[in-house]
Amino acid sequence: MDAFIRQALSEETVKAPSLQHVEQCMESLTQYLLHFSDLFQDQDMFDGDGYADWEDNLEAHMAELLQGDVEPTGDMGMLPLKSLDPEHLRDFVGWYLLRETGDAELIQTYAKTLKSWVEFIHSHGWWKQNEYLGFAEILDHVVPAAIRVARLSQVLFHFVRSGTGVSPRMRGKRFSRFVEGHGRVSEISRGCLHFNFENQGENVGPIALPQVIIDLIETGDVFDVELGLRDDSWVLVDIGPVYPRCVYVEVEEYQGLKKIS
Repeated sequence: MDAFIRQALSEETVKAPSLQHVEQCMESLTQYLLHFSDLFQDQDMFDGDGYADWEDNLEAHMAELLQGDVEPTGDMGMLPLKSLDPEHLRDFVGWYLLRETGDAELIQTYAKTLKSWVEFIHSHGWWKQNEYLGFAEILDHVVPAAIRVARLSQVLFHFVRSGTGVSPRMRGKRFSRFVEGHGRVSEISRGCLHFNFENQGENVGPIALPQVIIDLIETGDVFDVELGLRDDSWVLVDIGPVYPRCVYVEVEEYQGLKKIS
């Protein structure tokens, strides 16, 4: 990463804003790998006294945060490149960046940086051809999906804030029930969505949305969402990030990495 940033600094063709994005992207990737990937898990952290120490350290860290800014740790030590897996980049782009920024344009910019980084590593012979292709292919797969759902999240945010298109007959009626959590889109039909809240064992729908929004959604996308029941109709009450199917797969299908939350 340091060598890649140094090369960017030395290239006269790299403009100041682009260089800033290169550094920001590498910093974000570092934070993801350190704190949310499986690369730095302590297998004994939850055993006996280790768990008590972890709680004490967490409480001390929260106290520091309340007193002022705390610079994040950015040292990955001597982590070898062979420890990285293409799915680390998939989860970074298709989960972490959506969770942290949700900015489609920024994700697109970061994606260009990641592709340049992968090319940089391959050009130095640090990855073999098949390793390089694995990383390049995962980026080609996840980037368009991440950009799509980032734009979807932005549109849904404004849609919810504008009243979610509630019809006149529904205005003023109280909600009789709420459901919130991670809802997977199980069906899209006739301008409506159906959600499966797997952790609650419940299917909810239909939820009517404008066709221009429906066109951005794919079956299997996962919404961080709150739904409310008014009379006999479900409506969007609040919306968080939306994640593409390629990141949130069925438990029985998932053969990849573990995320720490």
